[in-house]
Amino acid sequence: MKQANDHIDDLIIQLLCGEMDERSLAELRAWIAKSSENKKYFQEKQEIWFSAVDSAHLEKYNKDEAFQMFLQNVAEAECTQQNDHQYLWRKWLSYAAILGIVIAMTFFAYQQGANHVKDSFADIVVEAPNGSRTKALLPDGTVIWLNSGSQLSYSQGYGLGDRKVTIKGEGYFEVKHNETLPFSVNSQVMRVNVLGTKFNFRDYPNDDEAEVMLEQGCVKLDNLLQVNKSQMMVPGQKIVLNKKTGKMTTETCDVNTISQWANGLIIFNDATLDEIAKRIERSYNVKVQIASQSIGKYRFNGDFVRQEQSLREVLDALAATGKLHYRLQGRMVTIY
Repeated sequence: MKQANDHIDDLIIQLLCGEMDERSLAELRAWIAKSSENKKYFQEKQEIWFSAVDSAHLEKYNKDEAFQMFLQNVAEAECTQQNDHQYLWRKWLSYAAILGIVIAMTFFAYQQGANHVKDSFADIVVEAPNGSRTKALLPDGTVIWLNSGSQLSYSQGYGLGDRKVTIKGEGYFEVKHNETLPFSVNSQVMRVNVLGTKFNFRDYPNDDEAEVMLEQGCVKLDNLLQVNKSQMMVPGQKIVLNKKTGKMTTETCDVNTISQWANGLIIFNDATLDEIAKRIERSYNVKVQIASQSIGKYRFNGDFVRQEQSLREVLDALAATGKLHYRLQGRMVTIY
């Protein structure tokens, strides 16, 4: 077992030093993909390697201080491990000395190692399938709630040179503040740049509109459908982007309701039946068919708690307005 870990340690160090060939890279990838324990082991070694230098202080880097910090990090890790693991931590220290960790902790090698981690491995993907919600915790402490039918992806090197994530769907973000490393959320049509704030970002690929609602802090919203079209947002603002025209409109919103969907609350605020149908499909993992275009333009208001109220209860409430009827067969809903 120790011999196997020795070999994996060799491969990880080669990767971080930028000395890995394609064959070794393929071997390491296969080993990481084999189990969650292997992935965790790789991430722990990666964190120790890079934790010796704070990216905020790279410009005023002191190699002696960085090396002492690395020694301290390894010593602290040893104290928290079982005796069987202590050899591995010491071995990493010896490797560091042999391979020139002092050099590796200079700005060039730090960046080189970071880039190899980011470029050599596939992005981490977090998904919330239809009918569910998912909470994700990023390495820097940023918390993200993904709504039904959403997908979030970010590099395994997240936080080393940037804090960039890509989303398809809807997410509520509580971004950890970092003045030296801004956080950005990207979709096909817009991008949000922040330092640390709370906001909701929604851009489902099949929707006609995308929107951002700001609860706290300040963000810059870039319209990727129009060149040099950006707008700063303040709390209580909602910006809606029409994907067909590329135009953005600014509205006010209630900051107290921005994150309520993360707690299971479904809010219809003057929403068309077409919009509601999409929400129902994602929230309850069903298919909704609307019989005519005219019905789809009807507007409704209402609040529902997804965990407490069934799909039929939501449909009954809509039908109680007298504007429509529905038929529920299995996972198919027909509204007429």
